[in-house]
Order: sequence, then C-alpha cells, then structure tokens
Amino acid sequence: MILRTSVVVQYDCRSRQLQISSIMDTTCRTLTAFKDILEERRKGSDFMFMSKKFNPLVAYRHKCKTSPQKIKDDVLRTAKVQQVIDEVANEQSTTKEEVYKTVNNILNEIGYDKSMPVIRWLGVLLLRILKQSYSALLVNESSIEKVKSVMGNNPVIFAPSHRSYADFILMSYLCFHYDIDIPVIAAGMDFHSMWLMGRLLRESCAFFMRRSFGKDKLYWTVFSEYVQKLVTDGDAAIEFFIEGTRSRTAKSLPPKFGFLTMALAPYFDGRVPDISIVPVNISYDRTLEESLFAYELLGIPKPKESTSGFVKALKLVNEHYGNIYVEFGEPISVKSFCQENGHSDPRLWRQAVPREVPAAVDLEAATVQELAYKVVHAQMASTVLTPFNVLAIALSGSLMWKADAAPSLTHIAREVTWLCSVLETLGALVDCKGPASTEEVLRESLTVHKSLITLTPFDDLVLTDISISPREINTANLKAHSLSHKTMGIAVPLIMLQHYVNPVMHYIIGPAVVTVAMQAMPEAEIQKDKLFRKYHFIRLLLSHDFVFNGAWEVKEFEEALKQLDLLNIIETSALGNLALGNHRKLREIFCNLLQPFLEGYFIFFHVVRKHAAVPCTEKVLLQQAQKELEELLLRGEISHPYSLSLDMLASALKSLVLLQAVTKLKSSEEIKYQKNESTLSSIIHELGQLVSPNPVKNRMSVFRTELLRAKL
Repeated sequence: MILRTSVVVQYDCRSRQLQISSIMDTTCRTLTAFKDILEERRKGSDFMFMSKKFNPLVAYRHKCKTSPQKIKDDVLRTAKVQQVIDEVANEQSTTKEEVYKTVNNILNEIGYDKSMPVIRWLGVLLLRILKQSYSALLVNESSIEKVKSVMGNNPVIFAPSHRSYADFILMSYLCFHYDIDIPVIAAGMDFHSMWLMGRLLRESCAFFMRRSFGKDKLYWTVFSEYVQKLVTDGDAAIEFFIEGTRSRTAKSLPPKFGFLTMALAPYFDGRVPDISIVPVNISYDRTLEESLFAYELLGIPKPKESTSGFVKALKLVNEHYGNIYVEFGEPISVKSFCQENGHSDPRLWRQAVPREVPAAVDLEAATVQELAYKVVHAQMASTVLTPFNVLAIALSGSLMWKADAAPSLTHIAREVTWLCSVLETLGALVDCKGPASTEEVLRESLTVHKSLITLTPFDDLVLTDISISPREINTANLKAHSLSHKTMGIAVPLIMLQHYVNPVMHYIIGPAVVTVAMQAMPEAEIQKDKLFRKYHFIRLLLSHDFVFNGAWEVKEFEEALKQLDLLNIIETSALGNLALGNHRKLREIFCNLLQPFLEGYFIFFHVVRKHAAVPCTEKVLLQQAQKELEELLLRGEISHPYSLSLDMLASALKSLVLLQAVTKLKSSEEIKYQKNESTLSSIIHELGQLVSPNPVKNRMSVFRTELLRAKL
C-alpha cells in the first residue's frame, strides 16, 4: 500500500525497524488491483484466443477509415512536402520527378503496414514464450479501463517506459487482449534491415525512424508530416518511447523532445481538438538483457540486430524471468495541461504570434518539455518494485556485510522487511507482501536471479561468477578503455546488481541528495536556504543521470525534507534550522547509494582537468577516465565498479558543459571539449566535499566479489 497523506513513523533503535503507527490514505496503489492475465491463458488454447473476433476500440474515430497506403499518399500531397521538394530540386539542380522518387523511397522506408494474420501468429508465439518463461503478467486492469474511457474523440499517444526490447511486443499484445486497436509503433532503423523480422514488425504496425536526421531537411519534413498524419487521420493510437532508447541502467532517462514536438504540432495548429497521452510503466522482475547491458556500460558494443541473433537469443526463453507488472498511468489531456499552465488555447498563440516568430516557438518548446517531464514522472510513479529490487539495495549498500563473510538469508530477510517499510513510506509499491514470509519470498526471487546471486547450502548469499572470455571481446570496437579480464570479473556482477538497485532510485534520489548535502556541511544547525544551494548544485551535477525538472526543484526540495523528517533522518530546530537526526543507518544507506555516481564524477572531472587543456574528443576522455578508474578500483580506492559505467561518465561530461566548466567545440569533422580551468576547479573542490573518503571500507567492498567466490 502506498502512503499518500500523513504518516506517523518512528524508528526503533533496538529492533532497527520502522514503526508506522497510523496511515491516512485516500488514494493508494495496491497489488490487489493487478490481475495475472496469463493464468487464464494457461488453461486454454493460445491459437483459439488469438483467433478471436477482433472489433477493437479505436483511439480516434473518423467518418472515413484510413489505411497505411492512404497515409503515405496524403503525406506526399501536403503543402510542406511539396514545398521542400521544390527547394531540394533547385538546390541540387535536379528534376522534381527525381525528388519525388526519393520521397516515395523515404515513405516506403518509414511506413507501417497492418496484417492481422501476422499479428495473430506473433501473438501465439509470444504467449508460448510468456507462459514458458514468466510466472505472471500482472496488469492493473482499472488503469486500462480509464484509458478506454477517453478513447474515441481525439488522438491517443501511448508512452511506455523502455527497459527491454520486449516492451513494444507486450504493448501490442495487451491492446489485443483488451480489445484496443493495435497501436502504430515508432521503431528504430536497427530493426528495419533485419531479414524477415523487419517485414514482420512493419506488418505488426511498426513504422521506422532514423536515429539521427542530421541536416537532411527532406527526410525531416517527410517524417514529421508522416507522424502528424498519423495523429490527425489515424484510427489507432501512436506508441513511442519518450526516453528515446532502452535504458541500459534501468533508471528512467531524461526525456527526448523531438518526436513529441512533431506529434503535438496538430494540436498546436488547431487540427485536432485534443490529444491524450498515456504514460505506461512496464516493470520486470528480471530483465532479458541484464548481462548485455552490463557489458555495454563497460564499453563492449551491443551485438548488431539481426535475424540470426534473434533466433540465437530465443534460447534465453528456457530461463525463468519471474513477473512482469504493467500499469497505465492517468491519461494526460494536452488541452487541460495547457489550460493548467496558463495557455488556454494554443491556437490563440498562432493568431497572436505566428509560429515562425521565436516567441511562439519558445512557448511551444517550453510546453512540450514540461509535458515530457510529466510523462516520465508518471511512468516512474507507476513502477512496481520486486523483492529482488529491495534485496539488491541490501546487498549493494553493504548492509552489515563483512569482508570475510557472506550475508545470511536470515539477516538479509530482516533488512528487506525493514527496507520495504522505508520504501513504502517514500511512496513505492513493493511486491513484498502476502501470506509467505520474507525468507520464502526471497528464496523464490533467488531462483529467478540465480544467474547473479547464489544461495549456498549454508543459506549464505554470494555473487555468481559471471565472466566473458577475452577472445569474445573485439577490442577494435570498444567504446573506450580495454578493461582487464580481472576488472570485468569484478565489475560485471556488481553492475548487474546495480541494474536492480536503479529502479528504486526514483523514490530515494531527493532525500539522498539532501542527506549527502547535509553530511558535507560542518554546521550543527543548517539554514534551509544554505542547504538548498548545496542541493541545487548536486541536482545540476546529476541532471543527466536522473530525471530532474528544474521547474519543480523547490517543490521537490520541500518534499524531500518532509520525507526525511518522517524517517527521522533530519530534525528541525525552533528557529527553523535543520540538523541530522539519529537514524544513522538509513542516512548511510542513502549516502552509499549516491557514492558510485559522486566518485565517478569526481575522478572524471580530474581527468578532464588533466587532458582537456587542449580540445579533445569524448572518446579520449572516456578512455582516460576508465583507465584511471580501473587502477583505483583494483587498489580498492573507489567503492563500487559502477563508476566505470560509460553512460554515467558521458552524463558527467554533459553536466560539465551545462555548468560551463567545459566548452563544447563543434566542427564539420567532430565534436571536441576544452576545459574552463577556474570553473572546473571550483566544481571539483565542491564535489570533493561530497565524496566519502574511506579507503579501508572501500577496499573491502571492491574485493568482496572475489572473497565471496572463494568462500563458495
């Protein structure tokens, strides 16, 4: 159950348990709202179910039905496409007929198709895989009904979270299951070139988009007009991933704005009365690509998408992946959103200020960005945490771990029970309740994750040895530094474990940032405005690793203070100043969860200071940073190998650009970066106060993997 209003929480120092003495809750999420839709399928014929009569609810009813080919034909006739055809023909000194051919080729590359036989047969295959590999597909059915209630009168956009390639296949199946028209899905060009698979995806309503449009205004115009035609004339919902790509870290990524800007243009132009955006969260007990993501974060490129690779990957279905949880968020009316933000009717913007005028463009861009952040936050708020998510915090946070002994299941079960209470206090929905004891729940969870955590005959927990042969790594294609086999052996399992910690960070990040800031401040009593300045600095620093909306900063700061007060981590004096409370254990957990990020940033900033006196590329900086971090890791001078993550180091570089500590230099050949010494030195100094110095503890943490393997 999720706490939404006032809660009285006390911490018992002896039992180390949170005592929740009263809960007042009027709008709570609960697992009882989720139904396992695989249960019925296990009793019947998949073929018969997928052959059912399909009269779906459409997203946007029109007097005349459209078709995939008509959408393409209509795009070709739009005024903007006609205009750009003329411009390109003049610029390239070619005939309009040749440009028309190019446009037709682009439309054929992009355009979706729809074949119900293909959709039905793929559904049969998917059901077979789901029933074989998953315990349950749990869907919040009341959330589906809310979505269905707003469909029909205006376009609908589904915006699912993106943690796995399975996401868009699941979305299509769910729509079929609940008699909603199959959405048209924005897919990357990686799939387009796959033999057979590209065609099957296209006939399952996928349309394809290039990762980058560059300066190709012909492609950009055609694709933009195609998306807008899907919005204005299409019957089905549009589905796209607002994060832009799969999150290799399992954290939500800051939203991308390009596709959403295209999709909302028909509303801003007054061509549709409204648009409903539906955030969707898909939470996995175990992610299919967990080990591949760990290798990618360390610099090993992902395998190229191919049909043969897909066939080989099917062997993964012989393993067990636990539960999948799906929740559709409250549909967001773009019209209502604009009204709530003081923009009563976007069509009035256009009448008062033409779109070509920068003021109108800025107003639309600000609205799109604010809306995008709202969608991502709604996705995160619909997360369901699994027992293994909580277990991962207990393990990676070194709760009561000793360097010479693996933690016992009994001890970890107590920690998980306590952490579940903490997370529920912070607003999370955790699937840790039920008639079974925590130990029983964890035993079941460990069978799902036995490739990562092994339970010994003595009921101790140890990391499983996960290794990759050096011969399997093509060093010519590495994204950064060539890490040693020993480093990979240490890093991969702990980065995989961090993959299951990261979904929890949404609930912890605000309180953790405040706690880290207070730990770094020497005053016994801290003024709130002084604390806010430190909080603001850390948020800016981590703004590319976590989803922080600057417009919500003050509100989220105040909310974090309330949460910390509930958890007895901070106390407020009679003068309104703040001080750290007596809940030292939870305080340490919050700080430890942020340390890999702060340490990685700190070392990276030193590398930039050393190497970016002259302009250098991102790859050079990442290589040098990974090299130095590897040396520190093997010496036991950093606390967690997650600091080696290239995604995190790339985010650190973006933060330096944001903070104007580095200048981004663009040329026709490549992008380079050069330091601004005074600003960078100031940031390094301030960040240094936040990094926890404890080399003895860190050394134990680093080599814990090897010690525990030896014990096993």
